[in-house]
Amino acid sequence: MGFLLHGTNSYIFFVFYAEGKKCRYSTKIKLDPSEWDLATQRPKPKRGNIGEANRRITDELNEYQSYYNELKSKFKESLTKEKVKQRFDQYFHLAQVVKTLKCTDYLNIFIQQKEESQSLKKDSLTKYTNLLTAVLEMEKKNNTIYHLRHLDKTFFISFVAYQRNDKEISDNTLKKKISYFRSFLNWCVASGYTSNLDFKSITIKPRETSHISLSESELNDIAGVELEERLGYYRDLFLIGCYSGQRYSDYKRIDKKYIKGNSIVIRAKKTGQFSYIPLNKKLKDLLDKYDWSLKLVTPQKFNINVQKICKIAGFDETIQVDTFYGNKKVSKDVPKWKLIGSHTARRTFITLSSQKGVPPSLIMQASGIKSFKTLSNYIKIDQDKLNEEMFKAWD
Repeated sequence: MGFLLHGTNSYIFFVFYAEGKKCRYSTKIKLDPSEWDLATQRPKPKRGNIGEANRRITDELNEYQSYYNELKSKFKESLTKEKVKQRFDQYFHLAQVVKTLKCTDYLNIFIQQKEESQSLKKDSLTKYTNLLTAVLEMEKKNNTIYHLRHLDKTFFISFVAYQRNDKEISDNTLKKKISYFRSFLNWCVASGYTSNLDFKSITIKPRETSHISLSESELNDIAGVELEERLGYYRDLFLIGCYSGQRYSDYKRIDKKYIKGNSIVIRAKKTGQFSYIPLNKKLKDLLDKYDWSLKLVTPQKFNINVQKICKIAGFDETIQVDTFYGNKKVSKDVPKWKLIGSHTARRTFITLSSQKGVPPSLIMQASGIKSFKTLSNYIKIDQDKLNEEMFKAWD
């Protein structure tokens, strides 16, 4: 007598003997094989959310064993396989699928497994934690509990409406949140916890952003503006991004030991992709100035100071910023300097490189971008160049 984890869907079976034969009874309980202890024939004891879920299953399995002992004591030799099945079906109410875990339980297990395996960056784990909070808020708002079977098209229509209307989440941010939801549910399907695929039909239309890049003359204005020493350092950090095309999170990783010929070769912290950065004179002069040792502050503080510099440089052009919430569009006028931050530097490098005729494949290698689709999102229109070429064609 014991338990066995078996099958492609990893169901737990109760193994017993009746009429001298070995028999199996499916408990309808599913478990990730990595959580099964062969020696104890129970889920592994752990801490946290996974541990709590495993303890629930262990208690359920102990209940199977205890009830079987009662049946064996009562019926003795007359206990048959059919009688065990009939009594188990009645006692455990399998039509209710054995105390199904909630959607938030699975989300907690998913997050903990990712933490333990260190398969996700901290930022991505935060996104999944935020998703958990969003589902809990929906449960509170609607006074209900969501199980995986409830996550149908109706649920997602309600979820999207709640994010747009109640939480004022823009479409581009919501698109990312839905992509994290899809990743979690794909894991649930792959793990055999659900066969509900309604989530695959939910899409959010991407909207063109108001992110900007700087022109070469604006870049020269920043390089030449007179600043106090403190702001001068932030200006230099920003220019290093403009001349290298790297993310702010990778500035600190630039080191002389990564020099290969006339390039710097480093692996991006966020994606693990290699960047082959041409060590041009402007970039080298700035890195030499700080002996290749850059002291960084939080991105928020960096962005605030970069915006101060751009305001001093006179970047007062009015930009209309459009934010979409489904069919609703909210527009506001913002001075250009308020839209400039750490990522503007990377976008500026890519846009200016493209305008100077550098082939897309080489820009991707220098910036560590893996796909042309991603690259195209960085390249901004050169309005002056566009006008010049169109005037030639039509005037």
